[in-house]
Amino acid sequence: MKKLIPAYVLSLLFSFMLWFYEPVVMYMLNVHDFWFDLHIIIKPIMEMFLGVFIVLSLLFTLIYYLNKKYAKTLTVYNICLVLFLALFIALYIQGNFLAGHLPSMDGTDINWNHYLDQNIISTVMWLSVFGITMFLGFKFKYETVINKIPFICFAIFVMLTSSMISSIRPHSWDRKHLNIATKENYSTVSTDKNFLVLLVDAVDAVMFEDVINSDDDYKKTLEDFTFFKDTTSTYLYTRDSVPYILTGMWNENKYDFDKYYNKAFDNSKLFKTLKENDYSINLYEDEMKWETDKALEIDNIEKLNRKINEFFYIKQQAKYDLFKYLPFPLKRYSRIETLAFNEAKVAGDFEFFTWSNPEAYKDYQVKEMAKTENKIFKFIHLEGGHVPFNMKKDVKYTKKATYYDKLEGTMTIIKTFLKQLKDNDAYDNSAIIIMSDHGYIAKGGPLGRQNPILFIKGFDEHHELEKSKLPISYSDLFSAYNDLIDDKKSDELFSDVSENRERRILKYDYLKEKHMEEYIQKGKAWNEKTLVPTGKKYDR
Repeated sequence: MKKLIPAYVLSLLFSFMLWFYEPVVMYMLNVHDFWFDLHIIIKPIMEMFLGVFIVLSLLFTLIYYLNKKYAKTLTVYNICLVLFLALFIALYIQGNFLAGHLPSMDGTDINWNHYLDQNIISTVMWLSVFGITMFLGFKFKYETVINKIPFICFAIFVMLTSSMISSIRPHSWDRKHLNIATKENYSTVSTDKNFLVLLVDAVDAVMFEDVINSDDDYKKTLEDFTFFKDTTSTYLYTRDSVPYILTGMWNENKYDFDKYYNKAFDNSKLFKTLKENDYSINLYEDEMKWETDKALEIDNIEKLNRKINEFFYIKQQAKYDLFKYLPFPLKRYSRIETLAFNEAKVAGDFEFFTWSNPEAYKDYQVKEMAKTENKIFKFIHLEGGHVPFNMKKDVKYTKKATYYDKLEGTMTIIKTFLKQLKDNDAYDNSAIIIMSDHGYIAKGGPLGRQNPILFIKGFDEHHELEKSKLPISYSDLFSAYNDLIDDKKSDELFSDVSENRERRILKYDYLKEKHMEEYIQKGKAWNEKTLVPTGKKYDR
């Protein structure tokens, strides 16, 4: 039994690194990006940690006794254990020292051919670790290397534990409120008034205009709307743009993002106006981060139970672990492009809203909608043109598509959305905003993320598609909301906007949100050459 101790120790640390250390560190370094908290995932983490340890221990026990029974020496057992040591050391180095150049997981298709240097470094490291470990085992007898395993494991355990402690962030241990957007009222329209905001993510105004101009049917679909092409967003990414659109509160990095988000939604100018005008408020937002009790005043927001689908959680965690710890040439097989921890939510008595384009397209093809006499406000955030580019005009996912293809698919969804309203006599009595949270930088073009689409139609508004030259900023939206509620038409909005005005944008780099810089757009929204830094910075 004494000879099995190194195998048990190594199995324990292997299981600890992949199924305790890694999930905990992943969560604590990205505490605001997950719907769950540590209290929810600790059970599946411990189950996998102990399960993998037990399986490995039993496997080495079996190898040991079979080898002992059928051979005079423990050569097979010793070689297996030294190979496992080499595997563990290589995984440790790969996941903890060579993970700094991993591809971004923002949904963009990963071009693995751009990582030739990482492939070489990773391959050399793996071959070196296995070569050196097996050479030492052969030269100094395997038992000598095996006897060092407990000491090697202790040293690595100390380093892993130190790294885990250093990853602790504010609110790492907090229990989240777990409010969730359901599909309550999603297929309901008012016979009185509907105020509808359809936000399709990452749709660039210049590129989308090309789509519209390609087909007269698209122009007919958007008749009655005014297209405000010269519009700037206030932020270049969804994280801050969506809360600003709904609340009017700037995030200037004064405090933690979650605190900003909750404070902004708790004090939303838009929600206050809607309540004063007796609207039922519904927010269809996939990544709901509004965690205060005030969120439960929104008609379709419910408190999520604190359960987790352990199978789906473990499946997604395994993808992440493979992505981080596999040799670089094998990472492409980790299926990281489908990482979706939202799959692990347990719905209970209600249906979750999801931003999926195909699901929305399916919903908008339902012929008959429920009717209510109460006035309804809906904010619907859909995938739209967001990466990856995996959808064509027919709104079916495919591996071969372009940004333009996905914009055509987005146009199909918009067309179906508007047709459903018309078929249910809920179009004329609806004020509708079709917009995006930000634009997109298209390859080969001068387009930037600061120029999203903005189409607006007021109640009982009818005319051909019009295009406004007004320089609009999303900071102007709140006067437009009020004017639409007061029955103004789209050409009556933004009356106080001057032609030569300057527009404020707070810029940050993806995953570097703690550093923001202020820019002023002095020219057309899409012109990056007239986007000028003011020198003001907002750091946290």
